[in-house]
Amino acid sequence: MGRRLEVKPSFMAVNYNTRLIKSRASYSPSEIAKLFGIDRKTVSRWIKEGLKVIEGGTRPLVMGEDLKVFITNKQTKRRPKLAQNEYFCMKCHKPVKARPGSEQTIKTGKKIGKGDWEQINKIGNCEHCGTKLNKFIRVCQGD
Repeated sequence: MGRRLEVKPSFMAVNYNTRLIKSRASYSPSEIAKLFGIDRKTVSRWIKEGLKVIEGGTRPLVMGEDLKVFITNKQTKRRPKLAQNEYFCMKCHKPVKARPGSEQTIKTGKKIGKGDWEQINKIGNCEHCGTKLNKFIRVCQGD
């Protein structure tokens, strides 16, 4: 029996590894497609969506730094903004609140960031599906 290939649906968002891009290099659309393993038409669509192209050449070229900025902005826009009392449910795929009475706050004992903030883990259950929710937050120390 052969292996079963898993095909991603076309609506699923992909996170591209921007560390593969050399900032000072210029890339053609076919080189970008090869770098990320995507179709050349995707790169053409990115150019139509606002990816900066170097002017004056016979074929479109993209600077690596512009490509990094474009992809980073594209991925950041997809990231949901959470309110202080919200979690991201991995089953519902959206920001949700915890079921009343299910929230717990646990001190991790770790210090994070340059300001040595205390890290806290908030745990709860999704109000819609009941899935366990986790959220790590920092507590600023008063000066």
